[in-house]
Amino acid sequence: MATSESRPSNPTDGTVLIAYDGSENADHAIDVAAAILGGGRAEVVHAWEPVSSAAARSAIYAIAYDDTGAMLEREREQAAAVAEAGVQRARAAGFTVTGGARSGSGPLWQTIVERAEELRPRLIVMGTRGLTGVRSALAGSVSHHVTSHADVPVLTVPLRSHG
Repeated sequence: MATSESRPSNPTDGTVLIAYDGSENADHAIDVAAAILGGGRAEVVHAWEPVSSAAARSAIYAIAYDDTGAMLEREREQAAAVAEAGVQRARAAGFTVTGGARSGSGPLWQTIVERAEELRPRLIVMGTRGLTGVRSALAGSVSHHVTSHADVPVLTVPLRSHG
């Protein structure tokens, strides 16, 4: 755990880390965070995992994996496009923002937590997928793991109510 000296002295100072997956709820989380925080500095991170990493853990992916490198390049380009969409959304919401895609050696939540450890943000913002019960347990909720492992506050924004 970090010491107080490594964090901003005022919780309203510092960068906000926005974990972004390109979903409608990720957009909603940015909008909610902007409304609550009034903008400020932010970094968008789109955590992604190459199919080749998943292939190492699951034979089903190995069947479809293209080992020429073309698939990895397409994945990298797609991840960069998702990250850029998040940067543009955050900028439109009022944040002064940078960001990009990051691929880690572990699960997506770990990539987000590792970036938070490097950046030392005042807050992590992310949406939830809206899974509950068994489906959530089987999916391994990214927001749950980030909240459990990050040593900075995490704002998780639930799915928008359509009722």
